[in-house]
Amino acid sequence: AEALGKKEDRVAYAQKGLAYRNIFDKEKMWFRPKDAQGQWLPWPEEGILKEWYGCMECNPLQQGWFVPHDVDGMVRLFGGKKKVEEKLDWMFSHTPKNMLWNEYYNHANEPVHFVPYLYNRLGKEWKTQRATRYICKNAYHNSVAGLVGNDDAGQVSAWYVLSALGIHQYCPGQTRFEVTSPLFEKATIHLPQGKTFTIIAHGNSQENIYIQHATLNGKSMPLHLDYRDIMSGGVLYLKMGNVHK
Repeated sequence: AEALGKKEDRVAYAQKGLAYRNIFDKEKMWFRPKDAQGQWLPWPEEGILKEWYGCMECNPLQQGWFVPHDVDGMVRLFGGKKKVEEKLDWMFSHTPKNMLWNEYYNHANEPVHFVPYLYNRLGKEWKTQRATRYICKNAYHNSVAGLVGNDDAGQVSAWYVLSALGIHQYCPGQTRFEVTSPLFEKATIHLPQGKTFTIIAHGNSQENIYIQHATLNGKSMPLHLDYRDIMSGGVLYLKMGNVHK
Protein backbone atom coordinates (compact mmCIF):
# COMPACT_ATOMS: atom_id res chain seq x y z
CA ALA A 1 0.00 0.00 0.00
CA GLU A 2 2.84 2.37 0.84
CA ALA A 3 4.60 1.60 -2.43
CA LEU A 4 1.38 2.39 -4.28
CA GLY A 5 1.01 5.70 -2.46
CA LYS A 6 -2.11 4.55 -0.60
CA LYS A 7 -1.20 6.05 2.76
CA GLU A 8 -4.63 5.60 4.36
CA ASP A 9 -4.63 1.90 3.46
CA ARG A 10 -1.13 1.53 4.88
CA VAL A 11 -2.21 3.02 8.21
CA ALA A 12 -5.42 0.98 8.33
CA TYR A 13 -3.75 -2.34 7.62
CA ALA A 14 -0.84 -1.60 9.93
CA GLN A 15 -3.37 -1.11 12.73
CA LYS A 16 -5.17 -4.34 11.81
CA GLY A 17 -1.81 -6.10 11.97
CA LEU A 18 -1.57 -5.21 15.65
CA ALA A 19 -4.98 -6.67 16.55
CA TYR A 20 -3.24 -9.80 17.84
CA ARG A 21 -2.49 -7.84 21.01
CA ASN A 22 -6.21 -7.88 21.86
CA ILE A 23 -6.14 -11.61 22.52
CA PHE A 24 -3.07 -11.64 24.77
CA ASP A 25 -4.02 -12.58 28.32
CA LYS A 26 -1.62 -10.88 30.75
CA GLU A 27 -2.68 -13.25 33.52
CA LYS A 28 -1.85 -16.39 31.54
CA MET A 29 0.93 -14.59 29.63
CA TRP A 30 -0.17 -16.12 26.36
CA PHE A 31 -2.68 -15.70 23.55
CA ARG A 32 -6.17 -16.98 24.17
CA PRO A 33 -9.54 -16.95 22.37
CA LYS A 34 -12.50 -14.76 23.27
CA ASP A 35 -16.22 -15.22 22.67
CA ALA A 36 -18.44 -12.84 20.69
CA GLN A 37 -18.90 -10.64 23.77
CA GLY A 38 -15.14 -10.27 24.19
CA GLN A 39 -14.87 -12.58 27.21
CA TRP A 40 -12.13 -15.18 27.53
CA LEU A 41 -13.18 -18.71 26.69
CA PRO A 42 -12.74 -21.15 29.60
CA TRP A 43 -9.10 -22.05 30.20
CA PRO A 44 -8.56 -25.73 29.31
CA GLU A 45 -6.81 -28.23 31.55
CA GLU A 46 -4.06 -28.61 28.95
CA GLY A 47 -3.53 -24.85 28.82
CA ILE A 48 -1.68 -23.62 25.73
CA LEU A 49 -1.19 -27.21 24.55
CA LYS A 50 -4.94 -27.67 23.94
CA GLU A 51 -5.52 -28.54 20.29
CA TRP A 52 -8.17 -26.44 18.50
CA TYR A 53 -8.40 -23.99 21.42
CA GLY A 54 -8.93 -20.86 19.35
CA CYS A 55 -6.79 -22.35 16.59
CA MET A 56 -7.24 -24.39 13.46
CA GLU A 57 -5.32 -27.65 13.39
CA CYS A 58 -2.87 -26.58 16.10
CA ASN A 59 -2.71 -25.15 19.62
CA PRO A 60 -2.01 -21.73 21.19
CA LEU A 61 1.63 -22.60 21.85
CA GLN A 62 2.31 -23.19 18.16
CA GLN A 63 0.07 -20.43 16.82
CA GLY A 64 1.07 -17.89 19.45
CA TRP A 65 4.48 -17.24 17.91
CA PHE A 66 2.94 -16.31 14.58
CA VAL A 67 3.53 -12.58 14.63
CA PRO A 68 6.37 -12.43 12.08
CA HIS A 69 5.49 -8.85 11.11
CA ASP A 70 5.85 -7.46 14.65
CA VAL A 71 8.48 -9.51 16.46
CA ASP A 72 9.51 -6.67 18.76
CA GLY A 73 5.92 -6.08 19.82
CA MET A 74 5.36 -9.76 20.51
CA VAL A 75 8.56 -9.97 22.55
CA ARG A 76 7.43 -7.04 24.69
CA LEU A 77 4.10 -8.76 25.39
CA PHE A 78 5.91 -11.86 26.59
CA GLY A 79 8.10 -9.84 28.93
CA GLY A 80 11.32 -9.50 26.96
CA LYS A 81 13.83 -11.52 24.97
CA LYS A 82 14.90 -13.72 27.89
CA LYS A 83 11.31 -14.84 28.56
CA VAL A 84 10.79 -15.66 24.89
CA GLU A 85 14.07 -17.57 24.73
CA GLU A 86 13.14 -19.63 27.79
CA LYS A 87 9.75 -20.51 26.31
CA LEU A 88 11.30 -21.49 22.99
CA ASP A 89 13.87 -23.65 24.81
CA TRP A 90 11.06 -25.35 26.72
CA MET A 91 9.12 -26.03 23.54
CA PHE A 92 12.05 -27.53 21.67
CA SER A 93 13.15 -29.61 24.69
CA HIS A 94 9.73 -31.35 24.69
CA THR A 95 9.62 -31.97 20.95
CA PRO A 96 9.94 -35.69 20.07
CA LYS A 97 13.07 -36.65 18.16
CA ASN A 98 11.09 -38.19 15.30
CA MET A 99 9.50 -34.77 14.71
CA LEU A 100 6.11 -36.32 13.96
CA TRP A 101 2.84 -34.57 14.80
CA ASN A 102 3.06 -33.33 18.39
CA GLU A 103 1.93 -30.57 20.76
CA TYR A 104 5.25 -28.71 20.85
CA TYR A 105 7.41 -27.80 17.85
CA ASN A 106 5.23 -29.45 15.20
CA HIS A 107 7.25 -29.24 11.99
CA ALA A 108 4.54 -31.23 10.22
CA ASN A 109 2.35 -28.11 10.40
CA GLU A 110 3.45 -24.89 8.72
CA PRO A 111 2.57 -22.25 11.37
CA VAL A 112 5.81 -23.03 13.24
CA HIS A 113 8.20 -23.08 10.30
CA PHE A 114 9.70 -19.68 11.06
CA VAL A 115 9.99 -20.35 14.81
CA PRO A 116 13.58 -21.75 14.78
CA TYR A 117 14.63 -18.48 13.15
CA LEU A 118 13.09 -16.48 15.97
CA TYR A 119 16.28 -17.14 17.97
CA ASN A 120 18.11 -15.00 15.40
CA ARG A 121 15.86 -12.09 16.29
CA LEU A 122 16.61 -12.61 19.98
CA GLY A 123 20.37 -12.36 19.53
CA LYS A 124 20.81 -16.12 20.07
CA GLU A 125 21.79 -17.00 16.51
CA TRP A 126 23.60 -20.19 17.53
CA LYS A 127 20.32 -21.65 18.75
CA THR A 128 18.79 -21.08 15.31
CA GLN A 129 21.79 -22.87 13.80
CA ARG A 130 21.45 -25.80 16.19
CA ALA A 131 17.70 -26.06 15.69
CA THR A 132 17.69 -25.94 11.89
CA ARG A 133 20.44 -28.54 11.59
CA TYR A 134 18.55 -30.79 14.01
CA ILE A 135 15.29 -30.41 12.08
CA CYS A 136 16.96 -31.06 8.73
CA LYS A 137 18.42 -34.27 10.16
CA ASN A 138 15.36 -35.59 11.98
CA ALA A 139 12.35 -34.33 10.03
CA TYR A 140 13.56 -35.29 6.55
CA HIS A 141 14.65 -38.66 5.19
CA ASN A 142 15.67 -39.98 1.78
CA SER A 143 13.00 -42.67 1.82
CA VAL A 144 9.31 -43.38 1.27
CA ALA A 145 7.33 -41.00 3.50
CA GLY A 146 10.49 -38.96 3.91
CA LEU A 147 8.60 -35.91 5.16
CA VAL A 148 7.06 -35.67 8.62
CA GLY A 149 3.80 -34.30 7.27
CA ASN A 150 1.72 -33.16 4.32
CA ASP A 151 3.84 -31.08 1.94
CA ASP A 152 0.96 -28.57 1.57
CA ALA A 153 1.78 -26.81 -1.72
CA GLY A 154 5.47 -27.58 -1.25
CA GLN A 155 6.03 -25.63 1.96
CA VAL A 156 7.64 -28.47 3.94
CA SER A 157 10.05 -29.15 1.08
CA ALA A 158 10.71 -25.45 0.50
CA TRP A 159 11.67 -25.05 4.17
CA TYR A 160 14.26 -27.80 3.74
CA VAL A 161 15.71 -26.39 0.51
CA LEU A 162 16.18 -22.92 1.98
CA SER A 163 17.38 -24.08 5.39
CA ALA A 164 19.81 -26.55 3.83
CA LEU A 165 21.27 -23.63 1.86
CA GLY A 166 21.54 -21.63 5.08
CA ILE A 167 18.93 -18.92 4.43
CA HIS A 168 15.24 -18.47 5.14
CA GLN A 169 12.73 -15.63 4.78
CA TYR A 170 11.25 -14.78 8.16
CA CYS A 171 8.13 -12.87 7.18
CA PRO A 172 6.17 -12.96 3.93
CA GLY A 173 6.07 -9.49 2.44
CA GLN A 174 9.38 -8.46 3.98
CA THR A 175 12.69 -8.86 2.16
CA ARG A 176 14.81 -9.89 5.13
CA PHE A 177 16.38 -13.36 5.02
CA GLU A 178 17.83 -14.98 8.13
CA VAL A 179 21.14 -16.82 7.90
CA THR A 180 21.65 -20.22 9.53
CA SER A 181 24.00 -23.20 9.39
CA PRO A 182 24.05 -24.71 5.86
CA LEU A 183 24.25 -28.43 5.19
CA PHE A 184 26.78 -27.97 2.40
CA GLU A 185 30.32 -26.66 2.17
CA LYS A 186 29.37 -24.84 -1.01
CA ALA A 187 26.15 -24.12 -2.86
CA THR A 188 25.52 -21.85 -5.84
CA ILE A 189 22.20 -20.28 -6.75
CA HIS A 190 21.94 -19.42 -10.45
CA LEU A 191 20.18 -16.11 -10.95
CA PRO A 192 18.79 -14.29 -14.00
CA GLN A 193 21.17 -12.54 -16.39
CA GLY A 194 23.95 -14.99 -15.63
CA LYS A 195 24.52 -13.91 -12.03
CA THR A 196 25.23 -16.34 -9.20
CA PHE A 197 24.95 -16.21 -5.44
CA THR A 198 27.34 -18.62 -3.75
CA ILE A 199 27.20 -19.74 -0.12
CA ILE A 200 30.47 -21.12 1.23
CA ALA A 201 30.61 -22.76 4.67
CA HIS A 202 34.31 -23.23 5.36
CA GLY A 203 35.05 -26.17 7.65
CA ASN A 204 31.45 -27.34 7.64
CA SER A 205 30.76 -30.79 9.12
CA GLN A 206 28.33 -32.65 11.38
CA GLU A 207 30.26 -31.27 14.35
CA ASN A 208 31.06 -27.81 13.02
CA ILE A 209 27.50 -26.52 12.88
CA TYR A 210 28.05 -23.07 14.38
CA ILE A 211 28.86 -19.94 12.40
CA GLN A 212 31.97 -18.26 13.78
CA HIS A 213 32.09 -15.36 11.35
CA ALA A 214 30.17 -14.22 8.27
CA THR A 215 31.04 -11.98 5.35
CA LEU A 216 29.08 -10.85 2.32
CA ASN A 217 31.31 -10.09 -0.64
CA GLY A 218 34.24 -9.76 1.74
CA LYS A 219 32.57 -7.45 4.26
CA SER A 220 31.57 -8.54 7.77
CA MET A 221 27.83 -8.86 8.23
CA PRO A 222 25.20 -9.79 10.82
CA LEU A 223 23.40 -13.11 10.32
CA HIS A 224 20.72 -11.76 8.05
CA LEU A 225 20.65 -10.28 4.58
CA ASP A 226 18.23 -8.74 2.13
CA TYR A 227 16.63 -10.32 -0.90
CA ARG A 228 18.40 -7.69 -3.00
CA ASP A 229 21.75 -8.93 -1.66
CA ILE A 230 20.95 -12.37 -3.02
CA MET A 231 19.61 -11.19 -6.37
CA SER A 232 22.59 -8.88 -6.90
CA GLY A 233 24.86 -11.92 -6.86
CA GLY A 234 27.99 -12.44 -4.82
CA VAL A 235 29.45 -14.65 -2.12
CA LEU A 236 28.19 -15.33 1.39
CA TYR A 237 31.16 -16.77 3.29
CA LEU A 238 30.65 -18.52 6.61
CA LYS A 239 33.46 -19.79 8.82
CA MET A 240 32.17 -22.81 10.74
CA GLY A 241 33.21 -24.30 14.09
CA ASN A 242 32.02 -26.61 16.86
CA VAL A 243 31.73 -23.86 19.51
CA HIS A 244 28.77 -21.51 19.46
CA LYS A 245 29.31 -17.75 19.44
